[in-house]
Amino acid sequence: MMHDTTHEGGRHSAGPTPAQAGDCTLPGPLRVLKVADLISITAARIGAVMIVVIAVILAYEVTARYIFRAPTRWTSDVGTTLMMWLTFIAMAETLRTNAMIRITALVGNARPAMRKLSQAFTLLVVGGFAVLAVWLCIGEFIESVATGRRQPTMLQMPEWLAEAPIIVGYACLALQAFADLVRLPFRQAPSFMSHEEAEVHSLAEERR
Repeated sequence: MMHDTTHEGGRHSAGPTPAQAGDCTLPGPLRVLKVADLISITAARIGAVMIVVIAVILAYEVTARYIFRAPTRWTSDVGTTLMMWLTFIAMAETLRTNAMIRITALVGNARPAMRKLSQAFTLLVVGGFAVLAVWLCIGEFIESVATGRRQPTMLQMPEWLAEAPIIVGYACLALQAFADLVRLPFRQAPSFMSHEEAEVHSLAEERR
């Protein structure tokens, strides 16, 4: 679930995320890690543009097929390739904004130190898996480029076009995960409460 409320001293508010609130206290040398944030944001914006392009492509295909009776050969391949790219390159921004799905039954109401430990473990697992994915996929990518392997589709597009987004996406994800891990001690403990839960908690506190 997406959680962006803060938790401090038993009070919950829908203010800035711990990531945003903690960056101002980072030591000077660690502020270079904001480059990871910039890469994630830029990749997500490119992905958003790709969504628009895909919508235009599909609209063009529907118009050509059902109105002019002239279906295209390229829309399916191009749309699928763009979909793969936007899916993978948006992962890092999803992690940066704490928008990934979580199961928080055990740590939702834990103390700040325990929530930080849980977040550190999560970032280690995500970052480690991302590095492993990049390492495994690079070999396939190099082989596809060297052999000129092509997709079994109408356009027979190069296979590496479908493999590249996996490498780029997981590389960005690994960079974001390890950047967040390094900055974690300087940030507030993450909150695992949704806006709705925070509002209910605040109302309950006011009635006491």
